[in-house]
Amino acid sequence: MPPRPFSIDLRRCSSYVCRSCLDSQRNLRPSNPPPWLVTQYSSAARRARPSSVAAGRRKSEAAPDPAGLDKNLAEELIRADDSPTPLDVKYFDQVAPGQLRRLRGKDEFDESIGGLDNEIETAINNLEKEMINTVRMLQRMEKEGGQDKADQLRKQFKKTLRLQYKGKTGPEAEEYGLLRISGFSGPRQRPVASLNSFLARDSVVKGGVLKPKDISECWKYYSAARKTLSTAWDRVPPEVWNFLWSILSSEDVENPNRMQHIYILAKDMQAAGVPLRDSQQLLAMEAMFIEGWQAEAIDAWKKAVVTLGSKPETFKAYWELGVRMCCLHGDVERAQRAADTLLRSAHKPDARILIPIIGALSADEATLEQAWESYRDMRDLLGESMQIEDYDRVIGLFLSANCVEYALQAFVDMMFSGAIDIRGRTRLPLSVSNHFFIGKWLKRLIGVGDLDGAYQVVVYLQSKGVTASPIQLNGLIGAWLRSGSAEHVEKAETLAWSMIRARLDYVRLRHRQASMQGSIQFYDPYQLPATEKQSEGKPEFQCLTRATAETFSLLAENYCSRRLHGRLQELFEVLKEAEIGPTSFLMNQLIRSYSQNGEAEEAVKIYRTMTQEQKIRPDGHTFLALFNSLSVNRLIQRDPDLSRQDIISGRQFFADMVRADWTFDTPEILAQLPRTILFTMLKAKDYTGTIIAARAMRELFAFHPPETLLIELASGAGSLHIKSKRNIERLVTGRNTIEILMKKHRLELIKRGHKGDVMTDEEKLEELYEVLEKLVLLKAKAQDVRPEELKPILEETAREMGVYDIVILKDAGQIARHSKLAKQPVGQM
Repeated sequence: MPPRPFSIDLRRCSSYVCRSCLDSQRNLRPSNPPPWLVTQYSSAARRARPSSVAAGRRKSEAAPDPAGLDKNLAEELIRADDSPTPLDVKYFDQVAPGQLRRLRGKDEFDESIGGLDNEIETAINNLEKEMINTVRMLQRMEKEGGQDKADQLRKQFKKTLRLQYKGKTGPEAEEYGLLRISGFSGPRQRPVASLNSFLARDSVVKGGVLKPKDISECWKYYSAARKTLSTAWDRVPPEVWNFLWSILSSEDVENPNRMQHIYILAKDMQAAGVPLRDSQQLLAMEAMFIEGWQAEAIDAWKKAVVTLGSKPETFKAYWELGVRMCCLHGDVERAQRAADTLLRSAHKPDARILIPIIGALSADEATLEQAWESYRDMRDLLGESMQIEDYDRVIGLFLSANCVEYALQAFVDMMFSGAIDIRGRTRLPLSVSNHFFIGKWLKRLIGVGDLDGAYQVVVYLQSKGVTASPIQLNGLIGAWLRSGSAEHVEKAETLAWSMIRARLDYVRLRHRQASMQGSIQFYDPYQLPATEKQSEGKPEFQCLTRATAETFSLLAENYCSRRLHGRLQELFEVLKEAEIGPTSFLMNQLIRSYSQNGEAEEAVKIYRTMTQEQKIRPDGHTFLALFNSLSVNRLIQRDPDLSRQDIISGRQFFADMVRADWTFDTPEILAQLPRTILFTMLKAKDYTGTIIAARAMRELFAFHPPETLLIELASGAGSLHIKSKRNIERLVTGRNTIEILMKKHRLELIKRGHKGDVMTDEEKLEELYEVLEKLVLLKAKAQDVRPEELKPILEETAREMGVYDIVILKDAGQIARHSKLAKQPVGQM
């Protein structure tokens, strides 16, 4: 006999019966048949599909009972049913092999024999009547001469039937027919009706491809209907169960609660008596394990060894699941036996199944060598098919267990194909102990996001006499800060300040050497004894790599973004002591921090001091920070006195920007700086300054105002992406204003002899400049000012902003000298 189908007990109670006991029970013939044998009769009658109970009896008398009842026992049951003496008959139904369901009475027994409940029979009868009436109506129309109309209605009728009974295709290409749950009425029907509506959608699954919305809504409607369905699980058709499983078990990034849903659905299917397929049983075990029932899931896995563990189609998945679960549960010996079974079988083995075992063994120091042997076995089995990702996983496991030496050896194996062995050595070979080799490993660890592992490597290598370079540690600090985790930010600050202390030690030692007379041997701080360098309050690991300007820049940016103005001031004090010249980046962060702290005057003073006294060359980010420090960009409520001061300061910043020797380094600053300048001057009501700034940026920046920027300037809105009601109204008004100005410009062109409808690219750019200046004059309420009246005012403003030669005189030499675009080589001009 075939083995008994396995059933997972999700209610944590064992119902396992061995095959020998089942065989012995089948051979026994009781003298007094128990009542549950009636179920076998009802199942046989249901398969025979008689029209009544009497027909079922005749069927059972005429043919051998397929359920295994002999003729005498069947006649005894029939006589008991015809006896006038009232009997307490209990009706059962066999819903699955070895599983029985108690029926409520004879009416439900008759329904189970017929296969349809009253609601479905009524629906079928109504449908038949409607179809007959429709056919008669079409025949009458044909007799009365409406042949064309009858043919059209007949086609529409057929199309409607096809749509109503159109099937669905699951994610695994399963075909499903009409999906519906019936048999519920009253208030309890509402959640079931909602679930039916969801299942009836043609867009739920189209072509076997799921959408994220399908998964979320499937669980939404099913979870709402679970309480009602639990009162009569048997009314849920098997097709609905399979379809729900196909959706909720989808392996998709948009299905984060996949295992929780599978665990609940499997319990419901077991309560409904629906047998799980082999693949479903494996997934249900995994879901049970992940949901916290680890011991129960492993017990279920053990019981399935005869069924799932011996079938070719489930053999590999079964044993791989057992290896993973046993490793996570701590039963490494059983996991190793399962892996051996898999690797020694006739099936094509995958040695990567040893990776969970390596992780479990490396977690315990007593089994660390076994973990290493398992890694070597895996590498030997895979051979040339071992990928870089396999090494990364093994290295990550060793690093997570704080076994840096084994992780380094695995990385050396990856780089040198196992030709070098570094385990147990006090000093590493030169091929390993160099910045290039170590840098490649740290870069890879940081790239895959193993930041803590990279830090462990830094600590371990320094203990072996190999110090990481500042570039490598700055990369680790930057990755920690970008992660945003409070723990990582704290680690980044600790490492950065440890590097700063190493820099300060180096500076003090250099001063000590300079103050001494005569010849003296210079001792590098890397070689100083640990007792000299360690003091109270310092971390356990004292980094010997000295900080650079980039280290200070990373901390400065972080403190500025977190608005830690006091820490930033402290950092700059230490910067002077470390004798590292401040860079434009550090200056920009300091300007931003003072501006955010409401100390705009101090920010400008720092800018003056650093550029004039310390000779720091500003860049585009410097002037962006300066324009953002003006009151019109900081304060919600405008102050007229401050706005007048902003006009003076803004023109001075613009003059400094033109004189400074810098170029744009990123496309973002090239788009952001002109926009900020125009918005700042318009908000400060410096209309002539806005016109001169636009003309100067046209020459120096090759600035072309896009139409979106014109709409924002016309509306005064900060962004087109803010969808508030007030902002949308302002944007609509601004768009109308720009369209009116463009129409006026086209009319002027037509008056001068231009066609107006067809324009070149140069003419379109010129139109945008003209519209920008007309918009500024419109805001200044000076659109009727004649050019000869406006010219002297613009010339005076150009002199004040330091662009008279560029805007008024159009001096090509001055334009080329002060251009802020990157200079191209002569061969690329």
